Amino acid sequence: MASPVDTKLYDLLGVSPSATENELKKAYRKLAKEYHPDKNPNAGDKFKEISFAYEVLTNPEKRDLYDRYGEQGLREGGGGGPGMDDIFSHIFGGGLFGHPFMGGHSRSRNGGRRRGEDMVHPLKYEKARTCL
Repeated sequence: MASPVDTKLYDLLGVSPSATENELKKAYRKLAKEYHPDKNPNAGDKFKEISFAYEVLTNPEKRDLYDRYGEQGLREGGGGGPGMDDIFSHIFGGGLFGHPFMGGHSRSRNGGRRRGEDMVHPLKYEKARTCL
């Protein structure tokens, strides 16, 4: 494997770019316990960073993109289709790369929320019967 362009995600987990899936899992579990919001309420952002790094590095396609092109490759999705920023914008209501740890600004539209079509539910009104 060639040397990765960017090592920020590896550094977040405290592993080398040649780390195996088991090494990634072990590092993630250790850090997740330390920074989980239930145990450390002030570490929510750090926990999200760690979780994102783990998700990218344990997915062979995403890891390959990251190793080849760094964060830019993840943002652009490898040159075709929607990038990771669009996916996370849809899921979390804001661009992932708008978070300070990724060094970007949110590019989400409509405040990060996508709105579907309005739904109409007709209601039936029945006059209540009184019992005497």
